[in-house]
Amino acid sequence: MFEFDSGEKRKAAADGLFLERLDAFMDRSMTDLKAFADRESLSLEETRLYVAEWHSRYLFQSNLTAPDWSGIWTLLLVRTALCDVSRILENLQALSGVHSFVLAVDPTDPAMDGFLGGSWLGRDFWRNLRTGGDSGAKAFKGQCVKHLQATGSQTGESSATSSHSTPAHALKSELYDKVRTSLRQVYINGKKHAEMKWTNPDRLVDSYGVMLVGWPPSIPYQNPSTMKVGQKKELIALLDSSAMRFVKINPGQTNLPSNEPAGNGDHDDYSWALQFTNEDQVVSCEQRSC
Repeated sequence: MFEFDSGEKRKAAADGLFLERLDAFMDRSMTDLKAFADRESLSLEETRLYVAEWHSRYLFQSNLTAPDWSGIWTLLLVRTALCDVSRILENLQALSGVHSFVLAVDPTDPAMDGFLGGSWLGRDFWRNLRTGGDSGAKAFKGQCVKHLQATGSQTGESSATSSHSTPAHALKSELYDKVRTSLRQVYINGKKHAEMKWTNPDRLVDSYGVMLVGWPPSIPYQNPSTMKVGQKKELIALLDSSAMRFVKINPGQTNLPSNEPAGNGDHDDYSWALQFTNEDQVVSCEQRSC
């Protein structure tokens, strides 16, 4: 169970120069992060998202293995809101002497054991209560899970406790898988696994010698987590029809393929069969002694 304490466990913040030293340290870290992003052929923004995911593994004590940004930001929002509530209760105690505590659990997240916040006396009361502490938080979570399952069965929905099994999440996962599979079918390297550059596909040429063609101009380059459902469906349909695909670029190649959807064979280019005379008249190959 995670216990939020904004006072006793942050004595270092009492030093007036601590935040200045922290800012200086983070500025140096950002310089190192930018150099790392350049070496990995990634944008700084994309790299910072990976860093946020890395920090989230510690903050939320969960095993996040895939860059599911929508899930990460949801966890960040929940944790920030709970910490704000805890600070409000601590300020309430300091101003009025009222002690309180708040206990929160997420029945859809097996990795979250609980959140305990509030005044120091309120938190101490819950920790030392016979039916409180970690065991009490687990019991409370178990009750919430049962309620969630009962509610789901009454409405005919699945009783699974994961809040991420939604149609939008399924579309996002499908798009991730199809793009990754299509890219790695073109770029084959036993030592390096190709990853899509969602916000800047042009980097694929420098990183893997691969070009993305057929991306619709109506959809901005962005991570699937920020796309609309209709945009995800359109990209999946284009991938299934090979209208959007990855093309291998040979070293030194100058005639790069156009970023247009691939044809279906019914619109072949017959311009080779035409010849322009000096009078700019078009003469068919059949009328010439070819």
